[in-house]
Amino acid sequence: MRELVYPAVIYKDDEEGTNTGWYTIHVVDVGIVTEGETVEDAYVRAKEYLCAMVDCAIKFDCDIESPTDFDKIYAQYNKGKKKHIVLLVDALA
Repeated sequence: MRELVYPAVIYKDDEEGTNTGWYTIHVVDVGIVTEGETVEDAYVRAKEYLCAMVDCAIKFDCDIESPTDFDKIYAQYNKGKKKHIVLLVDALA
């Protein structure tokens, strides 16, 4: 078994017209997008989805996308004025 650790981008939904006040989290490499009322809720949901995706990939013998380097994702999502939180989410494969 190996541990997969993916960078994830999290931001508060504060755009006009769609302001839910919730946090959206995006695990870029595997296309997981979910949300939670708090950063912690969003993280837990992303981790649950990531673990389920990895379990299914193993069960059905599918390839699992390799994680992108944290610094690369951080730089990509922190250009300009709008800053995003970038954190790591892990799953066992």
